[in-house]
Amino acid sequence: MSFLASIASPFLNFLKRLVRLVEVKRYKDALRRNPQDHQLRARFTKYCLNHYFEDSSSKMHVVEAVNQFENIVHSDVLDLEVFYLMGKYYQGNDNEKAKGIYKQGIKRYNDYVTKSIQFRHEHVETAFAIALNLLALESNNADPELEKFFKSIRRTYLKNFLENKIEFNPEILGNSSSGIHPITN
Repeated sequence: MSFLASIASPFLNFLKRLVRLVEVKRYKDALRRNPQDHQLRARFTKYCLNHYFEDSSSKMHVVEAVNQFENIVHSDVLDLEVFYLMGKYYQGNDNEKAKGIYKQGIKRYNDYVTKSIQFRHEHVETAFAIALNLLALESNNADPELEKFFKSIRRTYLKNFLENKIEFNPEILGNSSSGIHPITN
């Protein structure tokens, strides 16, 4: 069985690379037809970065991602995952660049939150991941946009959490004879 796997593995790797090259070509062709489609640019950037993180020997994907990201940053398209992935790429190699990208992502999130409350709920997980990475890179120097972000989510999520009534059964607490029923209002 391992003999068969050792023969098939190089072939499968070749097929994966071939499929990636075809996908990159399809994205490039689509971008030539629609150069102003920034959503398409964002999807292409995420595609390239995700494949780079899977196989870091693929420098072509990073070059494409960086080129597309430069166009996305100057548009008003918001895809926070692009900011997260691009910051993650630079983090550890160029922390100042990573901080700048994370700050742009948080600022973009804050700007959109002021326009739509629903947006806050849809993208908070990605924004939170960006904020945590930014906090890790900043040493005792919280950016004003970061403070604004945490105030925004605190107001929404902590308030909702505390408003819900939570009851624990004694079985959950591990002591069914004590009659303890903590309630949080």
